[in-house]
Amino acid sequence: MSLNEIVQGFHFLRPWWWLLLPLLLFILWHLRRLRLQSRRWQTVCDAALLPHLLISEHGVRQRRGPLLMVALVGLMTITALAGPAWKQLEQPVFRDQAALVLLLDLSRSMDATDVKPTRLTRARLKLIDILNQRKEGQSALIVYAADAFVVSPLTEDAATIVAQVSSLKTTLMPQQGSRPDLAIDMAQQLLIQAGAQHGELLLITDGLENVPTDKLESAVAALTEAGYRLSILGVGSAEGAPIALPDGGFLKDSSGAIVIPRLDDKALRDLAQQGAGHYQAMRVDDLDIATLLDGAWLEREVSLEESQGFKADQWYEEGPWLLLLVMPLVLVLFRRGQLLVVCLILLPVIATVPRDAQATEAEHSSSWWTALWLTPDQRASQAFKNSDAAQAAALFDNREWQAAAHYRNGDYQQAIDALAGIESADAYYNKGNAYAQLKQWQAAIDAYEQALKREPEHADAKYNLELVKRQLEQESGESGDSGESASDDESQSDASDEEGEPSQSGESQQGESQQGDAQQQSRSGGSSGDPSDAME
Repeated sequence: MSLNEIVQGFHFLRPWWWLLLPLLLFILWHLRRLRLQSRRWQTVCDAALLPHLLISEHGVRQRRGPLLMVALVGLMTITALAGPAWKQLEQPVFRDQAALVLLLDLSRSMDATDVKPTRLTRARLKLIDILNQRKEGQSALIVYAADAFVVSPLTEDAATIVAQVSSLKTTLMPQQGSRPDLAIDMAQQLLIQAGAQHGELLLITDGLENVPTDKLESAVAALTEAGYRLSILGVGSAEGAPIALPDGGFLKDSSGAIVIPRLDDKALRDLAQQGAGHYQAMRVDDLDIATLLDGAWLEREVSLEESQGFKADQWYEEGPWLLLLVMPLVLVLFRRGQLLVVCLILLPVIATVPRDAQATEAEHSSSWWTALWLTPDQRASQAFKNSDAAQAAALFDNREWQAAAHYRNGDYQQAIDALAGIESADAYYNKGNAYAQLKQWQAAIDAYEQALKREPEHADAKYNLELVKRQLEQESGESGDSGESASDDESQSDASDEEGEPSQSGESQQGESQQGDAQQQSRSGGSSGDPSDAME
């Protein structure tokens, strides 16, 4: 930074600490008065004779040293407490708080060998890959068969879960069966107990055969009503394979036929849609994980809070460096009780330390005293930290911070208006995020392109641009498909007039199913490629 930039940006983050300056001056005046009174010769000797009785003037000057030292320590301490700052650092406005609960199927069918070496082995490897790519946020692992068990509760240490995955086998389960509904209920309880506002469930299974449908649908409905989503990673193949037993034979049913479990993509896809999530069949490569990542439920889940959220500058405080200079001076004063003076200076500081920092900040935010000493941006920053986004938006003078507050409050159009006229790459990128929340895909694309025009290496803008383009293409494709579907329905209806009521009943049920799907999509905020899911 240049000297001119330092001078222009220099200010104090907590200027009210300068109110201690009169107290420091009073202490210095009192100490000087005591020093003068301690010269007892002045009370018994004539002033003209006093210089001849003193050893030297050097002794007088030497006694002034501690007083100047106290003044210097006090002044530097007050300056440090006032929070001098002149440099800004870019800080993310949001932080990823989403939680991910992994549900692993340990029923006997996971030992099938249609996916080499077995379905369960491949599922464990995929689970480890997902955890290794998850940089932040809490994760948990639940396994299930006839019952569900928590392997690891919600934790930010994904390595702890990874260390336990390799030991998971179907033989660990006390009773065989398939009850994913119990696992979903248990996962929801984990999220609620952890206070997670945003949560994802990833069900890793090879099918829903012999699963009580009513209980499963009830569990998924309760999950979505609580604000969480269910995604599914399907394991296996449509051809299936026998289930090998430890004795070298194959699992057979009650009639003696060899059991061959097959992957039912349609049932799993429908369940994921009902859970407002996404479905992907397991692949040999990493495209399945990449697809789920593009679906915005893992690394970029819910709000692009860390790497792709709003960004703004925060003042970097230089005061602690002054305290490092104060420490050796305090050591010099550590003689003949002079350190007591420093304690007297710092006594108001100790007495005013809040017992509850958050409560004190809330009081300052509404206090006229705060309004007297803090700029509107500083008061808005406090309101923002206290999750009062509406108050922060009303107080901010800085338009980019004001846009961030509107965005967090869900006022996306106001966030766009606040960024109007700002030509930086970050401003256009943030406008693109807001347009995406409003599902104005073309406007979002234009904003991201403007950001890339100013900063071609803006990785976040590149990612969101591709995501929005895919969403726009998907919606255009769905519109075309719906038109073709309507035409086909008419032709089928004409062709089935001779078949009577069964065809009409089937059409009615299909319409109800479509209506239910539409409601689930509306609750989830869009389909799998919707970037607004990632920026809620």
